[in-house]
Amino acid sequence: MMNDYWDDWQKEALAAGVKAPLAKLGMEVMKANRKNRWPKHFIGRMEDGPMMLAMCLEEPDETELLFIENLHPYDDKLIAATKKRLCFD
Repeated sequence: MMNDYWDDWQKEALAAGVKAPLAKLGMEVMKANRKNRWPKHFIGRMEDGPMMLAMCLEEPDETELLFIENLHPYDDKLIAATKKRLCFD
């Protein structure tokens, strides 16, 4: 069975020490980017994998918020709750 690159990225992120919930969010961003054919300037393309992994390791809270904002741009309640939980309020 062949894996999609977002599944491979999630496995790589977990192996590198990214916490499971953040690795799952990153995988979802990559999958949504591919399935929805987001423009090239949106994060989540296969080529963004190394940069996304570095972001997860270097700034996990900021990266989580970025991933949430990309996946749910119109869910103001979720974004506000994420900001509050991560102490960005």
